Amino acid sequence: MKKKIWLSIGVVSIIVLLVGVNVYRAMSKEEVTVSTVKLSQQEIASNVMVPGTLRFQNEQYIYQDPEKGEIAEILVKEGETVNAGTPLLRYENEQFSLEKEQNALSIESSYLKINQLEKQLDDLSEKEKDLSKQVGKEEAEKTIEAEHNQLEMEQKMADIELRQLLLQKETIEKQLNTLEVKSDIAGTVITIEEHPEQTSEQGGMKAVIHIAKTDQFIVSGVLSEYDSLKAAEGQPVTLSSDVVPDAEWKGKVSKIGLFPETSSSTMGTENAAVQYPVEVIIEGSEMKAKPGFKLIMEIETEKRNVQTVPVDAVKQDGEDYFVYTVEDGKTKKKTIEIGTASSDYMEVKEGLSADDAIVSKPKDDLLSGTEVTVK
Repeated sequence: MKKKIWLSIGVVSIIVLLVGVNVYRAMSKEEVTVSTVKLSQQEIASNVMVPGTLRFQNEQYIYQDPEKGEIAEILVKEGETVNAGTPLLRYENEQFSLEKEQNALSIESSYLKINQLEKQLDDLSEKEKDLSKQVGKEEAEKTIEAEHNQLEMEQKMADIELRQLLLQKETIEKQLNTLEVKSDIAGTVITIEEHPEQTSEQGGMKAVIHIAKTDQFIVSGVLSEYDSLKAAEGQPVTLSSDVVPDAEWKGKVSKIGLFPETSSSTMGTENAAVQYPVEVIIEGSEMKAKPGFKLIMEIETEKRNVQTVPVDAVKQDGEDYFVYTVEDGKTKKKTIEIGTASSDYMEVKEGLSADDAIVSKPKDDLLSGTEVTVK
């Protein structure tokens, strides 16, 4: 009997203790306060981000041409400003010089021969006049006819030979003109290589002279097949660099290749990724970065007015995205389908309605079904 009494007292005590604990917890539980927002219409830009390399927009590389001979003299210095047409270097070609001298001698000889033939024809005309007085005009013409015809034929051949020599002279002069290499652009001499026969790290011959317009830059990169369909010339571009983290530059797409890039590593590979070259011209000339720097090109492909929520309101669970809404004083987890995102807003394609009160900045420990107070 006593055991039953004590057992009953124990059960009642446990029940009282549990009720007390729950009451204490309920009374001491902190009130959860949240702020909510509604879906809002925002203009969001779709972007394509690709890496690129900074380089000069206008530049010229002068390589040694062994067919022209040896470089006799470099006519400019590093850092010098040049105009289009400025002589940069001059070759020395002994063969061209000999051809020019020989051609000059041949032309001089041809003129002497023509002058000699003209004198012979004049002498023959005097001879004909003297014969006409002795044997008559008709007989005199017959006497010198063969010799006259021969001299005229030789004169014509000499004229043809002279024209050929003069044409050869023009060709030789053009060849000699190519021995003086001129700048195609206005710019600054960036580098001069005194030993161009040495190969670069990439295995190619070094340029003798490198000229560039140092206040105009472009960024070159490649686009995937998918991105090449969205990008177009004239689209605005934002450029950034990890090397200069606090700087951004603006530009525009200036060129998209019609044909994909090919390289020795991808030739003959059926499943190789296809990439299209893209160039971006940078607006303005104040560049902290230098040619060769790696940049990120953020190409703005389109702008649309869409339904959005703040980025801070969206949570991710694996591959799914969700938000918390407040209904009847409690939170409710809703899975959403997202679209394009900006730095502040994210497009919501499905999962929310215009009346939903969306928790703007849910804490990481917030759960669905939590009682909350809306500010």
